[in-house]
Amino acid sequence: MSDLFLKTGLLLARIPAAINRRIEEAHEEINERGDRGDNPVVTVILWVAGIGIAVTIVAALVALGNRASSKVDNVDLGG
Repeated sequence: MSDLFLKTGLLLARIPAAINRRIEEAHEEINERGDRGDNPVVTVILWVAGIGIAVTIVAALVALGNRASSKVDNVDLGG
């Protein structure tokens, strides 16, 4: 059982070094490639439009569900 704890401890001890190494690699890659040309204004517009469309779809589905529910509620099943 202690062998399992030892292996787990060693594995967990190596995680911070691996994360730091990956972050350094990412910084080097960003510095080498430079600006990707993403325009933050366009990104915000696309996000707002996407969220607006999603909200519109959800509202339409809720309205449709309420309409169908009201029609079903008025049906007399003879009970």
